[in-house]
Amino acid sequence: MRKEAGPVCSVCVANYNGAEVLRECLDSIKDQRGGLPLELIVHDDASTDGSRALIRQEYPAARLIESPHNVGFCVANNRMVAQARGEYVLLLNNDASLFPDALQALLEAAR
Repeated sequence: MRKEAGPVCSVCVANYNGAEVLRECLDSIKDQRGGLPLELIVHDDASTDGSRALIRQEYPAARLIESPHNVGFCVANNRMVAQARGEYVLLLNNDASLFPDALQALLEAAR
């Protein structure tokens, strides 16, 4: 059962050296319609391309998990899901972007 104060959906983005594509991905999450309480978690897998600075500066609401070593996609996803507080969890690649009503549509289908 969902707690009222918590997010409906935790959107978890695994990132490794994705600075070139990350903005489009994170903006598509930030710009979701429907006013759903969302949580954004980004796991950075020891990127060397400035991804972490981009996330901290442009997406301060995101929870950033900074891995000191590249642990790979599966471990990154497991770490994010372990910290997620949402009723639902969406695992999203850093090179994917959502349609503006995607989370609302997914929630309606899930419920």
